[in-house]
Amino acid sequence: MFRKILVALDHSETALDVFDQALDLAATTQANLMLLHVLSMDDQDAPDAPTSFPSMYYYPGLSATSIKVYQQQWEQYTHAAQDILEAQSEEARLAGVSVRTTQKQGAPGETICEVAKEWQADLILLGSRGRAGLSEWLLGSVSNYVMHHAPCSVLICREPETPPPNSIPDHLNRQLMSNLGGWQ
Repeated sequence: MFRKILVALDHSETALDVFDQALDLAATTQANLMLLHVLSMDDQDAPDAPTSFPSMYYYPGLSATSIKVYQQQWEQYTHAAQDILEAQSEEARLAGVSVRTTQKQGAPGETICEVAKEWQADLILLGSRGRAGLSEWLLGSVSNYVMHHAPCSVLICREPETPPPNSIPDHLNRQLMSNLGGWQ
């Protein structure tokens, strides 16, 4: 039985489904939730790091300004992420689920596993963006890392596949085939 469920959340569409599934599971099993957001430059909402150009050497004030702007953007990103965690935490409390939140900076996969170990989680719930092949090799996969390094069970919620444009949904395709007498 799961007593401590760590929920790794980012700001993707999948994260909403992950949170909903975690909330349902925690309510059903009377487990404690920990909502975790990892502050990472790889996050889709993270500000872009300032880049230096050779011309900045001649204009040192420009470099300092870009760093200051980046720091302000990072602070806004951090606060926005914390606000989302707090809103989800409140939703869990209203559902009668015991919940904590934490936000840490680092490599997402490693940080998720570290927090799970420290908190002694029984289960980690996280989403998957469905990276595979070359994309996964180049960019890495947080869910793949967590599956192979987690100190506990892992449940991965996948993004629903979007049908290609102009495709016929399965239920309509079956109906069409039955109307045509099963002709394929």
